[in-house]
Amino acid sequence: MAQATKPWPAQPGIYFPQSPPATKWRRSIGAVFTTTPPELTEEVRVSVPAIDFNIQRALGRHLYAVGRIQTQLVQSNLGVGLRWATPITNRLSASVGYDLHGWFGALLIKDVFNSQAYGIETFPNLSVGYRLTRDLQLTVRSEAIIDLYYKSQVGSLAVEYNKRQINGVAFTAVLEQPFYNKTHVSVGIRAAYSNFNWQLWSLYDTFDRDLFYPQLIFGFIL
Repeated sequence: MAQATKPWPAQPGIYFPQSPPATKWRRSIGAVFTTTPPELTEEVRVSVPAIDFNIQRALGRHLYAVGRIQTQLVQSNLGVGLRWATPITNRLSASVGYDLHGWFGALLIKDVFNSQAYGIETFPNLSVGYRLTRDLQLTVRSEAIIDLYYKSQVGSLAVEYNKRQINGVAFTAVLEQPFYNKTHVSVGIRAAYSNFNWQLWSLYDTFDRDLFYPQLIFGFIL
């Protein structure tokens, strides 16, 4: 008589589509490196790092809340969202989610710069995760980038938009696995193709077309 296959134990993951254990927080801290398009930086690619902090909390067996802070000190992005995740097989899981992000930045240097900007974006998303081994798991996520609000101000000159529009799309692939002792890591890439990126608001680009923004993701799952 064949023995029933035991389910693989859940591994810590920030990107893998699974709810955290009940009553426990799941956290990670790391960095995201964004490479600027040469169209915006005069044919020179610049890598822009940002501190990246994630937090998650279960709201039910399949439903969980997510929070994220990315900051470069002079500009930051705060996000909250919900995920509904379910296992499909012993190794395959999927989730749907909706994130709401607010970003803001300020460049204030006396007699040189006096500019600020802030905006609101949403990211409806779909994730598929696959456990390659008992310890190594791969997640692929697709996102739509939708702008809800934008305002920038230089001195007394202000520009404001409040029209909902699809700004672009993004695709993410992340590997998560044990690193040391009980610490796990997330390593991946995100490719955004969009008309605007909050980290580059201060360039005040005049391009009305989508550009490619590759990102390298690295984080320790605490």
